[in-house]
Amino acid sequence: MSALGGIYYFDNRPVDRPSLISLGEKLSSHGPDGGSEIISGSIGMVYRAFHTNRESRLEKQPLVSQEGHTLAWDGRLDNREEMISLLRQELNGDRTDVAIAMAAYLKFGSDFLPRLIGDFALSLWEPRTRTLLLARDAVGPRTLYYHANDNRIIWSTELGILLDLAGIKLEINDEYIADFLTRLPDPAQTPYKNVHAVPPGNVVTARNGQVRAQRFWGLDPKQEIRYKTDAEYEEHFLHLFREAVRCRLRADGPVWAELSGGLDSSSIVCMADQLIKSGDAQAPALQTVSYVFDEAAKSDERKYIHYVEEKIGQKGLYLREDDYRMLAPLPDGYVPVIPNPVANFAAYNCALDTALRESGARTLLSGKGGDEILSSMKDPAPELADLLVRWRLLQLHRRLLVWSQTLKRPYYRLLWQQTISPILPRKFQAIFQDGYRTEILDLHDRDFIKRMHLRERRLGISDIFGFHYPSGRDQAGWFLRAVRELAAGFWREFVKAEISYPFMHRPLVEFMQAVPFDQRVRTNETRSILRRALRNVLPEGIANRKGKTLNTDAALRAVVREWPRLHKMLAEARVCAHGYVNREALLMALERGKSGSDASSLSIVFPIVLEHWLCAIERQGVTAPQSAVAMELKEARARAY
Repeated sequence: MSALGGIYYFDNRPVDRPSLISLGEKLSSHGPDGGSEIISGSIGMVYRAFHTNRESRLEKQPLVSQEGHTLAWDGRLDNREEMISLLRQELNGDRTDVAIAMAAYLKFGSDFLPRLIGDFALSLWEPRTRTLLLARDAVGPRTLYYHANDNRIIWSTELGILLDLAGIKLEINDEYIADFLTRLPDPAQTPYKNVHAVPPGNVVTARNGQVRAQRFWGLDPKQEIRYKTDAEYEEHFLHLFREAVRCRLRADGPVWAELSGGLDSSSIVCMADQLIKSGDAQAPALQTVSYVFDEAAKSDERKYIHYVEEKIGQKGLYLREDDYRMLAPLPDGYVPVIPNPVANFAAYNCALDTALRESGARTLLSGKGGDEILSSMKDPAPELADLLVRWRLLQLHRRLLVWSQTLKRPYYRLLWQQTISPILPRKFQAIFQDGYRTEILDLHDRDFIKRMHLRERRLGISDIFGFHYPSGRDQAGWFLRAVRELAAGFWREFVKAEISYPFMHRPLVEFMQAVPFDQRVRTNETRSILRRALRNVLPEGIANRKGKTLNTDAALRAVVREWPRLHKMLAEARVCAHGYVNREALLMALERGKSGSDASSLSIVFPIVLEHWLCAIERQGVTAPQSAVAMELKEARARAY
C-alpha cells in the first residue's frame, strides 16, 4: 500500500518545503518506489508509491489537473471499466486509477466518491474553494489519519509519522481503549486524544478553518433482493464473488493468499486458482500460505488445507507455530503505535512479511470478513425477532419449535434470549447479558466499567443505517464489526503488502445485506449461499464442513509456555495502574492459564497487547495522564482507605 500525507495552513501561510520533504523521507519506508512532493502556497502534498500492478507504475503523483486540483491516491479501483466508459472523453488516454479518480471528481464533483468501488485512501485539493478532502472507501483497509488545530490540518497514512509531525502533547483516548477492550475500536478514533482517523465511507472536509466528517456511502435499508428460486440467488452470488476475487488479482507479480482450511479462505484460493488458470486474471501465479500446528494438534487444519491443495494441484508454504510462536516476545525494534492484537502473532506475521518480500509478491488475499458477511453462526435470533416484530406469531411458534430441536435448546429459552431480548432497548439488553459477556467484564476495573458503559459496549455495534427489522440491524452490525477490525491498521504494522479482502467487496456486501435471512443461515447449515453457489468450485470436504477449528488449544499452550514472562510483566501492570483492568482479576485469570486447560484465561490477551503499548509510550516519554475522572476516583479510594 502506498503512503501519502500533507499540510494545509488555514491562514494562508506558505508550507515549509524542508518540513514536507522530511515527511516524504519518513514515508519512503512505506512507499519504496518513488514519488514526489507538491507545494502550492498554503497546501503541500507528498506521495510515496508501492506499486502492485501495471497501471500503478504509470502514475505520477500527486496528480495536478490543468485547473490546479491536486490528488494523492493510495488505492486500487475495481470498477475501472465502468468508470472509463463514463469518463472516456475526460481521461485523454490516461487510464491509471489516479487519473480516473481525478476525472470523476472533475465531472461529478462531491458525488464522485460513491462511484468509486475499491480500496482507497485519498487527499484532494480544490483550489477554487480552497477545500481539502480526505476520504477512505467503505471498508477502510488503507489507513488515513489527521490532526487539526486553529491554524492547520496535517494528515498521513502512517499514524506514527503523523504523531511526530504534529509535535503535540499526547494523551490517552479512553474511548478508544474502552472499545478496544470490549469489542473493537471506533474507526474514527485513535488511541490519542485529538488525533483522528478518517472514518471508512466518509469524507473529511477542511475549509476556512472548519473540519467536518460526512458519510458518503452506507448500506441501504430500502434495498431488498427477492428471487423466486435458490438458483437465482446462487448465480448472483457466484458472479459477485468471482468479480470480488478477480479484481484483486490485478497484479503484475505473484499473488499470495492465506489458506487456513476454513470455508472463506478456501473459497478465495479455489476461485483465484480458477481465474488465473483460465487467463481471466492479470496475476501470473498464486501462492498459498498456512499457519499450521504440530504441538497444538487440536488447532491444526492440515487435513482441510490438503483438500484445497489437491484441488488446485499445488502445495503451499507452511509456517509452523512451533517455529513462529504465539505470544512470543515482541520483535527487536518494534514499537507499537496502537494497542495491536496482531502483536500476539508477531512472529508469524514477521515471517509472512519476509516470505512475501523474498518471493517478490506484494499482494495478499485474506478471508477475513467472511464470518461477518456470510453469517458463520447458527443464530436464529434475526429470523425469530423479525417474526415477532411483524406479529407473525403462528409462524414464530413453528420456527421456535424447529430451532429448538435443531439447537437442542429449550423453547422458552429461545423465546426469551433469541426472540424477545434482541428487540429490547440496549440498556435492558445489557442487564440480561449472557455469562460469556459478564465473564469478560469481570476482568475490568469497576469504575472503568461504569464510567465507560462497558456493559452496553459489549452488546456489539449498533446499526447506524436505519434498518427497520432486527435481521437488517444484525447484519449491518456484523458488517460494521468487520470494518472496525480491518480499518484499524493492525496488520499494517507487521506486513508491508497490499492486504485485500474479497468478502468485503462492496457490491458483495450490499447483496448479502439485501437477501433474505434464510439465504445466509438455515437450520442445517451456516454460510448457506456460499456452500450452494460454490459447490462446483470447492472440494467436497470443504463445502460440507460443519464447523471450523479454533486456535484455542495453541493459545492455551502459549500462555503456559510464556507464563513466567507474562507473570513478571503483569505483576505491576500499567493496564491496572491506569484504571482499565482489575489487578486481582487479571492475576487470577493468569493463574488459571497456568494449567493450560481453562479457556477463560484467554481473556488476558487483549490486556497483554494494551500493556505492550502503554509501556512503549511511557518509555518514549509520551505524556499519558489518566483522565480527570479516573484521577478523582483513585484519590477517593485512597482517602477511603
